[in-house]
This record gives sequence, structure tokens and C-alpha cells, in this order.
Amino acid sequence: MKIKVLFSALALSALMMDAQAHVTIRNYANGVDSIAGKSDHFRLNVPTNRGKAVTKVKMVVAEGVKLLFVHPMHGWTYTTEKNAEGNIVSITYTGRMEAGEFTAFPFIALNPKGDVSVKYKAYVTYEDGVVVPFDGSEEAKGYQPTIHLR
Repeated sequence: MKIKVLFSALALSALMMDAQAHVTIRNYANGVDSIAGKSDHFRLNVPTNRGKAVTKVKMVVAEGVKLLFVHPMHGWTYTTEKNAEGNIVSITYTGRMEAGEFTAFPFIALNPKGDVSVKYKAYVTYEDGVVVPFDGSEEAKGYQPTIHLR
């Protein structure tokens, strides 16, 4: 019985570490859910998970989402890319986050209508130039920051 508990605990720890190594998007109220057609306050959570410092973080806004406000972060500068309609389609933060740290980049966005899941894309650049995607691609092992709308 003790061995089963030990293996269960080890398996759970491994899953938690894997989950913590991903870039996530959460809302401040309850985590992974938000209300369709309403604006909400979100944060892009970025951990360092390669033993090296992060120097750049790019977030591509999910289709149908309108990014309303960007929160400036101490020690980071940002640039935005806009589409022909003037809507922000991506934001790129440049700064430095040391190994073993994480940063939560806040923003306010207007969700699309409908009971859907919105999928953002993120790209994390490390000090050695390696870019780690979180965009649903094969390289990202299918992982993509997602918010479920209700």
C-alpha cells in the first residue's frame, strides 16, 4: 500500500511539474474560464524552464479576442503589432527573467461571443537565442494557452 501511495505521489508531482513548465493564460477571477462576450482581466504566466534566463515573450492574441489594455511591467518594455482595423494582434515583451523565476503579464481583453475555447499563442525566447513555442504545433507537443468561454 505504501508503495502505491509513493508511486501515486511521484506521478502527481511529475504531472504538476510538467503543467508548471507551460506558458498559461488565466483570468484573475477563477482561472481557466471566462464569460463569452464580456471583457476580463487576464494574465500570461511565463515560467523559465530551461535553466536559462528569458529575454523575450511574444503573445499572439486569440482569434476573435480584442485586446483592450496592456499592463506595463517593471523591467520590461513592450511593442504591439496591429492589424488593418487597428486591433492589437500580438504583444512582445523584452526584458529579463532569471532561471527559476516566472512572470505574470497582465492584460484586459474582450472575449468573443459563444461557448468556445479561445487559443492564444506564445513564444518564449531564452538568452541563448532558443525560442520555445506554445502554439499548438508539433514542436509545442500540441500545447497552447487556452481560455474556455461560457
